[in-house]
Amino acid sequence: MGFKYLNKGEDVFDGDDGEDVYANEKQLAARLEYFEGQLAALKDGSKVEERIKNLLEIGRIQVERHKGSDAWEKAFTAFTLAQDAQLWELAVEACDVMFLSEGPDALVALGHALWLGITFPIDPEITVAMLQHLLEESPEEADTRAIAAAAAHYVTSMRCGSDDDLTFFTSQMLASVADKHSHIGDQSSFDLWHRTLQLDKPEVFLKKLAGAIDQLVDGKWWVDRDAIRAKLERENQN
Repeated sequence: MGFKYLNKGEDVFDGDDGEDVYANEKQLAARLEYFEGQLAALKDGSKVEERIKNLLEIGRIQVERHKGSDAWEKAFTAFTLAQDAQLWELAVEACDVMFLSEGPDALVALGHALWLGITFPIDPEITVAMLQHLLEESPEEADTRAIAAAAAHYVTSMRCGSDDDLTFFTSQMLASVADKHSHIGDQSSFDLWHRTLQLDKPEVFLKKLAGAIDQLVDGKWWVDRDAIRAKLERENQN
């Protein structure tokens, strides 16, 4: 089963034949013109969400056009606006675009997407997509892949419930990682592998995930994590 978050919204350029609208440069140019027009038409008092969403659409299109530098610029602007407005789901989406732009700090952006996507209860589909990026960036034999898959399954279990399709997907993701990591092919072997790597202990694998995120960001934090943690603690106490 494939899974990649691209865009939750309706596509105003849906083709009648169902072909991928991103595949054709002419269509990309039309999309770009449309969203640039939408962005330019926004008034000073417009909702910040609208400005962010248009910037993200432009960034995604530029990723498809292999215009990484412009994609990064638009996405970083969107991230800054989202951070200021504490619109954390949109901030994660902006980080995703920056990662896909393959800029010099693409992994820093991925680290931010992961930290924010785990810290805040955003759409679990987006968080899982960010964990998939980490999984795909890691060697098949690396424990980081198992940690990412375990975290994805934990997130969906907590935010969606055990019977949700996304939770089923992440369980299959974890099984696939086990097979590639240690050639696991049956339930008893999987259970042993799962316990050996302590993937049954969120307090363990989430700490390891935090370490992997720190490695990605390498000290280049764009958010004040301590301030965010303190704010969340205050909210939880109320």
